[in-house]
Amino acid sequence: MYGVSVTYVSAVVSGVPAAAALALWPWARTRGRFAIAGVATLVGWVAWHLLLNSTQAFGFDVDAPIIRVSWEDVGSGVVALLATVLVFGLATERRETASRVVGAASIAGLVALILDVFV
Repeated sequence: MYGVSVTYVSAVVSGVPAAAALALWPWARTRGRFAIAGVATLVGWVAWHLLLNSTQAFGFDVDAPIIRVSWEDVGSGVVALLATVLVFGLATERRETASRVVGAASIAGLVALILDVFV
């Protein structure tokens, strides 16, 4: 595991590209949805990595032999997806269709997963 300061820096490194990826979608540019998803990704990333650090979950940082993705990487993507879905679905985008909300959250989660593979 890495230090808490690295967690915060890597959270920004995950939130900004997630927002940028969503900014390519016209739906996400409306009402600043891309920024909301970027912040949700950042918060989810911090929460996940602080949880891993506080529980000393060193076994999560082991890559699978074929796909080269660890449980830590997958967790980053899943928690980013969850945080984005919760913010959109329960707060900011309650009237939107589930396919748009989950689609946007999936993009944020996928970006977080890919970036965590390289962090």
